[in-house]
Formats: sequence, structure tokens, C-alpha cells
Amino acid sequence: MDESRDVIDKLVQITKIGALGDGEKVRIQALRLVRALRQSSNPLADHIQNEVFSQNFDQGSANAIRRVKDSGLNSPVPADNESNSDLLSVEDPIYLPNGFISSEEIRGPLNLIISERKNTRRLIDAGITPTSKILFTGPPGVGKTVCAKYLAQKLKVPLLTLDLATVVSSYLGRTGNNIKKALEYAKSKPCVLLLDELDAIAKKRDDSSDVGETKRLVTVILQELDQWQGENLLIAATNHYHLLDAAVQRRFDQIVEFKPPKLEELMQVGIALVSGGNVPKAWIYFVASLMEETSYSDFQREINNLRKALLLEGESGAIEYLKKLLERQCAADDRVQRKNLALLLVTKGKSSQRTASKITGVSRDTLRSALAAGAQ
Repeated sequence: MDESRDVIDKLVQITKIGALGDGEKVRIQALRLVRALRQSSNPLADHIQNEVFSQNFDQGSANAIRRVKDSGLNSPVPADNESNSDLLSVEDPIYLPNGFISSEEIRGPLNLIISERKNTRRLIDAGITPTSKILFTGPPGVGKTVCAKYLAQKLKVPLLTLDLATVVSSYLGRTGNNIKKALEYAKSKPCVLLLDELDAIAKKRDDSSDVGETKRLVTVILQELDQWQGENLLIAATNHYHLLDAAVQRRFDQIVEFKPPKLEELMQVGIALVSGGNVPKAWIYFVASLMEETSYSDFQREINNLRKALLLEGESGAIEYLKKLLERQCAADDRVQRKNLALLLVTKGKSSQRTASKITGVSRDTLRSALAAGAQ
């Protein structure tokens, strides 16, 4: 591609971003264009610099490029050479709207990692290498990304995310180069790096259906993991641990397994979600009972839908929503489960028998008899 065509493509990209109203990304892309033009001694570089940036480019460029609060990220994240799209997403400050809720078996390892990062010098002096590479494994929606955010928040550094499922390219060598660029950048800045969807590039090399490029990518990620040193924390996440190459699995200092949430954990999330609202606790308990062993994200969706139904359609609309949720999660002819849910609503959720009957379809007579039998 000749220089004039390359310049046109970059200007089109800048125009598209500007049309979306993202002024900061316009400045980032303009900065990249200036750098490219400077390399070829094109006088257009000075013209763009004078029009876009008020500071001297060489001496004050730190003020003319992307900053993320006080994170120390004072240079633009690397971009794909062809599409010009950023390889890394940046989150700083970290936002956890519902706080951090997790099981003790997850919270324990995370707090130990935080303690390690705060006592790195003591560990090194004792001849112990601090944890620098962690693998989060578990089904979708169980809190892997939230835990990565929590670690970054506690360590007071930005979270950089490389979505490996989207960085894969059909061009030979391009994916590997993008991965190298992204990790090189992350190693040079205070941050927590999240490699999301690790299984997209690190599958077992004995899979005969994979082309040679996939095997080369495994080699690339192995080399990058081996070279990851220093104070920054690398977290990789996968929904399919069993698909990962064994050599990749061995590169991590810790492996944290995330399991589907229990009822008690969902209750904590639900109460946090409706904080300050008027959603009865019995309803939260009902949804948590139905959604146990699913995922936090599915549960949050249903709780938010319930809140909307209550706000817009009142109590009758909310109860109708709960009935429809029950129909989706429980077979209509499963009378035993419906009765058990009605009993839980009354005994654990502190719901009235009338409301429990309305939601589950279990008659009040049946419910009273079951309660009486349980009290004996």
C-alpha cells in the first residue's frame, strides 16, 4: 500500500470516529497519523500537529495523547495495523456498581494475591517468586471478569483487556504480532492485564483439525507467558479449560476455578441490586432459588427485569413476571418442585401464603397442609 493511500485510509478512520463524537480517539488516531508521516518526512505531519495539538509534539506529547485519569497510561494503546482498531480496552477507574461479591473459595486466593503484590519485596528477599500469572477458569457469567476488575481496583491500577477471540485474524502472522504488541505494551505500564477467551488461541496442539497457524499461536503465547515478569499481574480467562494446551496450563502460577453460584451468593447480589428499592426480599429469594447453579449474569438479568416490571406495572405485573420465569425454569407438571418453591417462599423468604400461591400456582390449602406437616 503506497503512502497516499495509507494516509487516506487513516483520515477516513479519523473522520468515522469524529462522526461518533469520540474526541479523544480522534486525537489518538491523529497522533498515530502524525508519527507515520514523520517517519517519511512528510510536511503534512507538522500541519496536522499544529491544527490538532496545542502542545509541541516532541516535548509535550504526553499531554496530547490518551490519558486514563492518574493511571500512568500516557501513551496510546497499540492498534491493529490494518484496521487501526485498538488491541486493548482500558478501564480506569474500575467501576463495580454492585460491589464485589464472591464465594470464600474465590475470595481467599484473590486476597492472597493482593497481599503478595503489597509484599513483593519481602517475598523476593526470602527467595520466593510472587504470583504474576493467574488462570481463571469456569463457565460464562460466574464472575471471572468481575474478579479481574476487583484485583485491579484493589491494586489501584488500570485494567487492560485483550479479547483473544476478536484479535484472531485470517492473515498469517498478524495475530501473533498483535498479541506481542499488546503484551509488550502491558509490560511497560502499571496495570492488570486480562487475556480473555484464552482458549481461542491456546488450544491443544494435538488437534488434527487445526491449521498450522493455530499451533504457531500456541508457541507465541507460551513465549509471551515465559517472558512475563515484573510487578504487573497477568490474568487469563477461559470457559473451556479442557481445551487448553497442557503446556499453556503449566505456565500459570495459580489456577482459580469458578463454579456456578449458590443460593446464598445470589441473594447477596440480589440485595445489592435492589438496594434502596421496594422489591420484596421474598421475591429475590424466589428468583435466587430458581437460578441457583446458573450464573451471576443470568440472575442479574432476571432481577433487573423484575424491578422494571414492578416499577412500570406494579405488584400485579411483577408477580406475572415471576410466574413466567417459573414457567421457563420449571415444568408445568412438576408439582413437587412448585410446592417446594412455595414452601421456601413462605419459610425462608418470609412471603405470605397468598403471594406464594399466586406465584407458584400451588393452592393455599395444599400449602397450608404442607406447612402443617412440616411443623409436626
